[in-house]
Amino acid sequence: MTRRTWYRIAASLLSMAAMGSSAHAADNAAIPVPGGAPATVTWTVDQVADIAVRNHPFVHQSDAESAAAAARKGQAQAGWYPIVNLSTGYARTRSFSPSSRNLSGQGGRSFTIPNEFLRGDLSWVLYDFGRTGASVDRADALAAISRENAATTREDVVFIAKVAFYNVLRAENTLEFQRKNVGQRESLLRQAQAFYEAGVRAKIDFVRAEADLYDSRALLGQAQNELRVARITLLQRMGVDGPAGFQLHGELFEGKMEGALEDWVAEAQRDRPEIRALLEKERSAVESLRLANADYMPFLVGGAGFGYEADEFPLQENYAASVTLNYPLFSGFQTREQVKEARATLSSVRYEIIEARRRVRLEVERSAYGVQEARERLAAREKQREASEENLRLATARYEVGAGDIIEMTDAQTQMVSADTETVNTSFDYAVTRASLLRAVGR
Repeated sequence: MTRRTWYRIAASLLSMAAMGSSAHAADNAAIPVPGGAPATVTWTVDQVADIAVRNHPFVHQSDAESAAAAARKGQAQAGWYPIVNLSTGYARTRSFSPSSRNLSGQGGRSFTIPNEFLRGDLSWVLYDFGRTGASVDRADALAAISRENAATTREDVVFIAKVAFYNVLRAENTLEFQRKNVGQRESLLRQAQAFYEAGVRAKIDFVRAEADLYDSRALLGQAQNELRVARITLLQRMGVDGPAGFQLHGELFEGKMEGALEDWVAEAQRDRPEIRALLEKERSAVESLRLANADYMPFLVGGAGFGYEADEFPLQENYAASVTLNYPLFSGFQTREQVKEARATLSSVRYEIIEARRRVRLEVERSAYGVQEARERLAAREKQREASEENLRLATARYEVGAGDIIEMTDAQTQMVSADTETVNTSFDYAVTRASLLRAVGR
C-alpha cells in the first residue's frame, strides 16, 4: 500500500471523527445541562399538573360534554312550560261541485275560495302524573354523571402528566451518571495506556479499557435520546407545544405519604369520581323506572287559541279553549316491557356499584403495597450504591498503585453504573406508585 493511500485513509478517518464529534455536540446542545444557558421556564410537579388540567384536549372535551348534558337537562325542563305558536297566512282554494249548474245551464260548477287568517295558539300539559319530573331528574343525574366523568378525566390527565414529569427527572439523573461513567472510563483508558507504554501492564489492559469506553459512550448516547423523548412526551402529556428549553424542579423521592390503608380506602370510596358517577347512574335508573311507570297514568292537556279569520276582509274574531284528559288503555304491552327493562337496568347498575367499590379497594391496596415495597427497595438500593461507590474507590486506588488488575477495575465501574441505574429506577418506581396511590384515593 502506498504512502498516498495511507494519507487518504487517515484523512477519511479524521473527517468521520470530526463529523461524529459535531453530531455529538449537536445532540448535547439539545439537552439542557447544569451551568448552561438559562431555560425559559422552570416547572414543579404541581405546576405541570395545573398546566395539564388547563390545556389538555381531553379536559376541554369532557367539559364540552358536561355542558351538553346540562343543556339536555334544560330541554327536559321545557315540558313544564306551555307551547305558544303564532301563525298567519293566506290560502286560495279551487273546488268543483257537480250538483251546481253554470251560467249556460250545464251541470257542474267550480268555486274559488280565498282565506286569510292570523291566530295564536297555546298548548300546555297541565298534569302528566310525574312524567316531566322524572325526565328532569333523570337528565339531572345524567348531567352529574358527565361532571364526574370530567373529574375522572382530570385525575387521569394529572396522573399521566406526573408520570411524564418523573420520567424526565429519571432520564436527567441517568444522563448525569452516564456522563460521569464516560469520564471514569476515559481516565482508566489513559492510565492503561500509560502503563502499557511504560511496560508495566499488558496490552490487553489497554484494549479492554478502550472497549469499555466505547460501550459507555453508546450508553451515553442512549441516555441522551431517552431524555429527548421524555421531554417531548412531557409536553404532549401537558397538552402544550413548548417551550422546548424548560427545566424541572423536584425530586423523585418526595417523602413518606402519611395515612393508613383503611383511611385511604374509606377516602377512595367517598371521593373517587367513578364511584360518584355510578351513584348518579343509579339515580338515573331510578328516575327511568319512575318515568316508565308514569306511562300507566293519564295526561291532562289544556289548549287555547285566539285569532282572526275570514274568506274576505274584514277578518272575523274567533277563539277556542279546551281541556283534554287522555288515558292510555292499551299500548300493546309496551309500557309493561319498558317497566321491566327499567327494573333490570336498575339492578344491573347496583351490581356495577358493588364491583366498582371492590375494584377501588383493590387499586388502593395494590398502590399502597407498591409504595411500601418501592420505599423498602429504595433503601436497599441506596445502601447498594454506597457499597458500590466504596468498592470503586478501593479498586481505583489498587489499580493506580499496581495492586489491582483491569478486570477488577472495570467490574467495579460496571457495578457502580448498575447501582446508579437501579437507584434511579427504583426512585422513579416509588414516585409513580405514590402518584398512583394519590390517584386511587381520589385526590
